[in-house]
Amino acid sequence: MLLVHHRGFDKWVPPGGHIEAGETFHEVAEREFEEETGLSVQALSATPALIDDANASPLPGPFYVDLEREGFRIPSITQFFYMRRRDQEREIVAQLSEVAEVAWFSAEELDAIPTFEQVRVLCRYALVNHPDALTSS
Repeated sequence: MLLVHHRGFDKWVPPGGHIEAGETFHEVAEREFEEETGLSVQALSATPALIDDANASPLPGPFYVDLEREGFRIPSITQFFYMRRRDQEREIVAQLSEVAEVAWFSAEELDAIPTFEQVRVLCRYALVNHPDALTSS
């Protein structure tokens, strides 16, 4: 699991940020991920594409959505997406204005890092249920 050490929270969290005008939810997730880590990623849908026609195009759906309060002046609706690297050769480059560090963690290492319990739970879930994990087993 790739996490960033967020300067504001002083905790390890998934890359993320705020939506800009004209962005879809998965686009903001991909953009913020790349800005904070330097890695180009593709959001993978946790939901099936049921309709794809001239009137309705499916977008990647998050695997989890919640309302977060800690660290926010106004509670924040947060969506968590499965991600896949577009370029396996690209190196991690932390956006040091927002994150202190970027690092990979195994499921076993999650208990030892300063983070929110919600992040531990979601990371463990994502590691087991990521579409690539399901197809490789």
